[in-house]
Amino acid sequence: MAKRATSDKMGQPDWILLGATAALCAIGLMMVYSASFDLSFREWGDPAHYLKAQLSWMGIGAVAILTLSQIHYRHLTKISIPLMLGTLGLLGALAITRERQLFSTSVSLGELAKLTAVIYMGHWLASKRVEQLRKLPVGPLPFTIIVGILAGLVMIQPDLSEALVIVIIAFAMFFVAGADVWQFLIGGLGGAAAFGLVVSKMPYAMQRLEPHLQEWKNPLGGTNFQLQQGLIAMGSGGFLGFGPGNGRAKYQWLPAPHTDSIFAILGEELGFIGCIAVLGLFALIAYRGFLLAFRARDPFGRMLAIGITTWITTQALFNVAVITGTIPYTGIALPFVSYGGSSLVTCLTGIGIMTSVSRVTNGTEGTEVHSVAPKPLPEAPGGWRGEETSPQWSKKRENPNLGLGK
Repeated sequence: MAKRATSDKMGQPDWILLGATAALCAIGLMMVYSASFDLSFREWGDPAHYLKAQLSWMGIGAVAILTLSQIHYRHLTKISIPLMLGTLGLLGALAITRERQLFSTSVSLGELAKLTAVIYMGHWLASKRVEQLRKLPVGPLPFTIIVGILAGLVMIQPDLSEALVIVIIAFAMFFVAGADVWQFLIGGLGGAAAFGLVVSKMPYAMQRLEPHLQEWKNPLGGTNFQLQQGLIAMGSGGFLGFGPGNGRAKYQWLPAPHTDSIFAILGEELGFIGCIAVLGLFALIAYRGFLLAFRARDPFGRMLAIGITTWITTQALFNVAVITGTIPYTGIALPFVSYGGSSLVTCLTGIGIMTSVSRVTNGTEGTEVHSVAPKPLPEAPGGWRGEETSPQWSKKRENPNLGLGK
C-alpha cells in the first residue's frame, strides 16, 4: 500500500506588506505619544502612560505575527468553528449583562468578532463549490443567517460601526468566492434596507446621524463639536504641518485625540504630506493583500487574504471619512495608528495570518514519497480524481473540506 507524505515548504514572507505595517505602527507610536502626553500627565501623572501601554500591546501583536507566520494557515480550519461558537457565546453574555467590554476591561469583542468572521467565513466559503454557493438553500440563505447573527450581537453592544465592517467583510468574501451577481446585488440592497431600518429604531444611532445631517444643511451652525475641532485641526496643519508634538488641538480642544480623532492630530502636526503618506501605506497594504489573494494556492488562503485586506482598509477609510465629515461619527479606530489594544492586536494578528499565506504562496509545493508503484486515487468528496504521480497542487486537487491531510 502506498505511503504518501505531503508538505508545503514555506518561503519568504511578503516583506512589502510587513514593511508597510511596521511603518504605520511606527507612525502610530509617535502620534499616540504626541496626542496623549498632556492627557496622560493629567490623568496618570506620567506623560508616556499611553505610549507604554501601546508598546505593550504592540509587543503582543508582534508575537502573534511571528507565531502565525511559522504556522501553515490551513491549521486555522481546526479552530474556525470553536472560535465562532466562543465569540457568539461571549457576545451573547455581554448582550445579557448589557456590557460593552469583556470582564469590565477595555477589551472589545467587536474586534474579535471581525477576526472570527474572516476565519470562519473563509473556511465556510472555501469548503463549497461555486455552484453550491449560488443555490439559495446552500449559499445565500445560511450565509445571511450566520453574518446576521454575528453582526446583530455586535450591534446590541451597541457597536454599529463594527457591525457594519463585519457585514462589508463578509459580503466581499462572498462575492470573491463566486456568488451570483444578481443574488449579490439583491442581497446587498435588501441588507442595506434592513440596516437602515434597524438604525432608524436605535436612539443612540439617530443621535449621531441627526447632527451629521444638520452639518450638511447648515455647516456654519452645526453642533457637532468633535467634527468642527477635527476639521480645524486638520486645516490648520496646512501642507507640512506644525511638526510632531507641536499641535494644539490635543490640549482639551479635540475629544479623544489619541484614539478616534488621531488622524486629525496627524493632519495638524504632519500636514497634508503626512496624511497622504499614511493613506499611501494603507493603499500599499490593500494592493499587496489583493495581489496575495489573487496568487493564493487554495480558496481558503484566498478568502483569508480578501477578508483581512477588506477589514483593514475599510476600517481605515471609515476613520478618515469620520474625521473629514464624510460620514457620521462612528468611533472606529484607525488601524495600527490609534491607541487601543484590542484593535492593534487583532489587526496585527490579521497581518500574521496574511504573512503565513504569503510564505506558503512563495514557498515550494509539497512533494510526495511512495513506497510502491503509484495507482489512481479514489474519488474524493469534492468529485475530483487525481493521480499520485502528480506532486503539483492544482484546482483539480483542492480538497473542499480543507483538511491538512490529503
